Amino acid sequence: LADVDRLAAAAGLEVVESRYLCVRLTNQRRGVHMDRVYVHAVLRRPVGHSRRLLHANSRLRIFDERLGPDCTASVHHAVPAVRWQVLDASQPTPSPSFHAAGFTATVRNVSPHERRDICFEVLGEPLHGEEEVARRLAAPRWPTAPGQRLLLENALVRMWDFRASLGMDRLAFHQHVFDNAWVVLGDGAALNVYTPVAGGGAKLEKMVHFHDGFVSWTVVRNGGFDADGEPLAPTCLHSVDSAVPSVEFREYLIELK
Repeated sequence: LADVDRLAAAAGLEVVESRYLCVRLTNQRRGVHMDRVYVHAVLRRPVGHSRRLLHANSRLRIFDERLGPDCTASVHHAVPAVRWQVLDASQPTPSPSFHAAGFTATVRNVSPHERRDICFEVLGEPLHGEEEVARRLAAPRWPTAPGQRLLLENALVRMWDFRASLGMDRLAFHQHVFDNAWVVLGDGAALNVYTPVAGGGAKLEKMVHFHDGFVSWTVVRNGGFDADGEPLAPTCLHSVDSAVPSVEFREYLIELK
């Protein structure tokens, strides 16, 4: 029954009641016994708690979690996970927290307002060891920081805060060298995307509008270079600035090693 509690928590549910029945089947001709256990459980979502899947692939799952005022919820992570609370755009970005596989997070909301967390679940082992990570970071002549602030790094991930209020410049190019995903926070923002031109300067490639909860996922092969050793632009090499200055662009970005 402990497994029922764990599986329910992994799905964002709680066990209301559970019962089990043990049955022994006997094959008299062969003298074989078979024991079976039947479990009956009633599950429900915790009051005031929701967990919505935003994105899933073979390396990553991303959830948008909401918790009502004065509520508490338990979420079991069967795989390594990064939890990152979302605050109002007027407040500084909080730091994310990393949790090893098997950890059950207890999330409390003591405020009178809804609490929101973005949860990144990492699937599988890292693709790159320390030497390959160092090689990828050193190879480009462009900066490899895809955000303004690196808030968490370990053997699995690098987590970046990226928002307009920390500064955006169309000449501040960067190159992505790892598989990555980012989640947009808030509605109404838009970005101009640029690529570098010979002799300096930037070329406008496109303008992209976003909605809250939008997820971008990019597989980065060969450290962001093509077969001739040139950076892949604009997919991996680009810069951005705000296309709607009145609405702050915010994103939470994860790089998978």
